[in-house]
Amino acid sequence: MREERGGRRGGRDHGRGEREFERGRGRDRRGGGRRGDRDRDHELEVKEREGEGVTSPTKEGERVHFKIFKNVEREKLEQQRQMDQDFPALVKNETSPTKEGPENPDLANIILKQRDDSKRSESPAVSKVVNRRDSVSDKAVPKLRQAIKFVDENHVFCDGINDFMTDNTDFIVIGVFGLQNAGKSTIINALAKLCPEEEDIFRVQGFEHQMLAEHCTNGIDIYVNARRFILLDCQPLLSASVMDRTIQLEKKYTSEFNSTENTMEVHSLQQIGFLFSVCHTVLLVQDWFTDVNLIRMVMAAEMLKPVTPTVNAEDKTVTEYFPHFVIVQNKAEFTDTEPEYVEEIEGLYARVLKKSRLQWRKEDERPLVVMIPDQEGERADELKNRMKPNENFEEAVKTMRKTIFSLKRSPLTQAKLTEKGWVSLANRTWDNIKNSPFYMEYSRLLP
Repeated sequence: MREERGGRRGGRDHGRGEREFERGRGRDRRGGGRRGDRDRDHELEVKEREGEGVTSPTKEGERVHFKIFKNVEREKLEQQRQMDQDFPALVKNETSPTKEGPENPDLANIILKQRDDSKRSESPAVSKVVNRRDSVSDKAVPKLRQAIKFVDENHVFCDGINDFMTDNTDFIVIGVFGLQNAGKSTIINALAKLCPEEEDIFRVQGFEHQMLAEHCTNGIDIYVNARRFILLDCQPLLSASVMDRTIQLEKKYTSEFNSTENTMEVHSLQQIGFLFSVCHTVLLVQDWFTDVNLIRMVMAAEMLKPVTPTVNAEDKTVTEYFPHFVIVQNKAEFTDTEPEYVEEIEGLYARVLKKSRLQWRKEDERPLVVMIPDQEGERADELKNRMKPNENFEEAVKTMRKTIFSLKRSPLTQAKLTEKGWVSLANRTWDNIKNSPFYMEYSRLLP
């Protein structure tokens, strides 16, 4: 019995030992398999770093090929992508620029971009109104249809014209002043119109205004046309209608100077000085031979104007700016256009303006005098019995435009101005004139 029990125990121990042995072998196999996988992964990583083509087995037995680029090649690709984003026009197209024909590898590929409909050029026969665009910002600029206020009747500067200005530097500024009913607005309209058939831009004194002895322009009006001509129309000087308007305003506001007459005269001097400071060309319009008081006022305005430094075009030195000064003899009769009479007028202005620093001379040292005959219009019945001048109104206007637009422009400041910069210059100039003590001192010398 004891032997049988011992045999049974020995068999159990033997079976238990075999099972433990099998378990140990299984663990060794699993451990070895894991170590083998780790070794293979390490070899793959080493080969990938070296840039060699490697293969890795998959569950299905298929093999996938991995190609790894070096760091230098990756940097080149990143730089090329950055260049393509910064300069899309330099991207090479895979297709040839020609629709038909063989590909030519020697020719550089070109990308053709289609322009937007708003930027495409149209036929001249198409009648379409297009607003002017700013050359710098490519922004549409609205077009003026009528003149607007630049300085109102209360002598306050208005900057509403700034919305119609651009960054263009090729422009010309023309101002006009004179006595009441001399034809200032008619002359400035002739310069502003691009064709004679256009409507009047500045208000013209009609028959009703003439019967009531009223003026049309209050303060200074401004207009800019499509050719970038900036035109300024000033209220009449030494006008009884303006003085009456000044009295009405003085009931609301205090008088700036001693009396109404002195206030009207100083305001006229300030407006002339303003035109002398911001215009390339200034026109003095008269409807008869001359007025000594008006000439004296022009000389006083030149003396009182603020100092505006500019650069001389010849020797590049800094000098004070003075515009071209053109004298327009409006409503000229037949006798006024005779050569002897014209020479007499030119001789008078040559002696009066001899010491003036305004640019009043032509190339032949003669004054800039333009003769404009009277328009028939409402006075056709009155003028039909008179001798007509040798040159009619339309031909005289063409001569005047040619004379004024051919004058050499001097720079208004030391730096190059744009249209918007000119508006800022005009604003500062008007503030300097309003705050200048010279006009107050001059008013104290008036009777």
